[in-house]
Amino acid sequence: MLIEQNRKYVWDSPLAPAQSSALTSKNGRCCSRNKQAGRRSDDGAVYPTRERSSWKHGEGDSGVWGLKKNFALLELLERLQNGATNQSGMAEDALKGMGECIIRCDEDESHTASMYCTVCATHLCAECSQLTHSTRTLAKHRRVPLADKPHEKTLCPQHQVHAIEFVCLEEPCQSGPLMCCVCKEYGKHQGHKHAVLETEANQIRASILDMAHCIRSFTDEVSEYSRKLVGIVQQIEGGEQIVEDGVGMAHTEHVPGTAESARSCVRAYFADLHETLCRQEEMALSVVDAHVRERLIWLRQQQEDMTILLSQVSTACLHCEKTLQQDDCRVVLAKQEINCLLETLQKQQHQFTELADHIQLDAGIPVTFTKDNRVHIGPKMEIRVVTLGLDGAGKTTILFKLKQDEFMQPIPTIGFNVETVEYKNLKFTIWDVGGKHKLRPLWKHYYLNTQAVVFVIDSCHRDRLMEAHSELAKLLTEKELRDALLLIFANKQDVPGAVSVEEMTELLSLHKLCCGRSWHIQGCDARSGMGLHEGLDWLSRQLVAAGVLDVA
Repeated sequence: MLIEQNRKYVWDSPLAPAQSSALTSKNGRCCSRNKQAGRRSDDGAVYPTRERSSWKHGEGDSGVWGLKKNFALLELLERLQNGATNQSGMAEDALKGMGECIIRCDEDESHTASMYCTVCATHLCAECSQLTHSTRTLAKHRRVPLADKPHEKTLCPQHQVHAIEFVCLEEPCQSGPLMCCVCKEYGKHQGHKHAVLETEANQIRASILDMAHCIRSFTDEVSEYSRKLVGIVQQIEGGEQIVEDGVGMAHTEHVPGTAESARSCVRAYFADLHETLCRQEEMALSVVDAHVRERLIWLRQQQEDMTILLSQVSTACLHCEKTLQQDDCRVVLAKQEINCLLETLQKQQHQFTELADHIQLDAGIPVTFTKDNRVHIGPKMEIRVVTLGLDGAGKTTILFKLKQDEFMQPIPTIGFNVETVEYKNLKFTIWDVGGKHKLRPLWKHYYLNTQAVVFVIDSCHRDRLMEAHSELAKLLTEKELRDALLLIFANKQDVPGAVSVEEMTELLSLHKLCCGRSWHIQGCDARSGMGLHEGLDWLSRQLVAAGVLDVA
């Protein structure tokens, strides 16, 4: 397609225009037995060509080079040319079908081609390449080995004589974006945005290369991760490892894995726990034995006392009977003795009545276990609790609400109040200490043997929350309270605008402040008693082991 491809060279002959149209072919070859590079005469001579710029009729845009392309004529000419070359193509296909991969020289079919001219698009042997490209202009053509031959252009399925040279960029045409020059100028892609096929293909190749680079990086990451997984599995499972001793002798040595180490750690922990439980069991049994021994001693002492009392009562009864049998004089004389004896019996009867009222003759031995596996024997387990907080928070009101179930008008506490509150099988001894600023240094005198701290906060006074936070932080640094439970009562939740439990938890940073300690915050109302027993329930669950907390 000489006109379409704007070739630079034509024959130096009056028939040059006609020959140029006859030279067009599907591969764009510059020779069809008579090449653009030269013309072989009957006597075998090759006539050199002259550049198009030297053709006097092809100057500038005048003449045939200035005419518009007639695509219909070009298509017709190429179809005629294709008909002449079909036979050679069929022969080549037959050779390929027979397994022959020989490519013939386009100049002389008896020669085997060994190179390819990328400008002329022809297969050449070494001899013909030297002969046809001997001129100064044609010698500049790039000739490559057949192995480096570029791909042939694909023909348009609609216009089979034209190669696909463009790509349509319109969205509706993405299912079939390839087009030739006829499709672009006159076909269904007329007026569409387009790009050159080679440019678009290069962009796609670049994106594929980038994707391949990413895939390689991803593959390397996956491979590295897989190697780490293999290493971790080996570290977990352990195995045999070849090591050398001091004399250079190699031997296998078992390397324990982390799984085996974890199992050993668990066994060691439960072995220590078993030993601890055994010691705690022995201590608990010793407490029970001591309680049983003391109780039996006391009961036997009571038996002896009752025996003596019965003996004394029997003696007094016999003495009275003897006195009744005597004469009047002796009866009158025994009056004072009888009166003393009756007074003694009345005293003993009164003491016996008081003893019987206070002592319950029950063979049961109530046992309660604490969370640290200590045992308590008795109907009630005593717990020492200290109630602290700022002044006006409602500490005293909470104390008397729990003790007497009645509301008490708030009066500033000067010193302390102490009350005993029985709840289920627990007996809380609650110390209520004043919260005024001058009394706070005295709080430390109430810390000894304290098992739980109740800190009361006024939910209505937002401006005092930071002051309460400061006092609570100081409280939690005390060594004597490091094992004590912490129950925070957010009091006055019934008042509109009060700080909620969730908001107070965030404002006071309780999760961070109480880290490593058993703590709980409970909203409450000291006037109505709402939330108070829920707080005591939490204390009971923390102090007493699960399953042994009896409901009173």
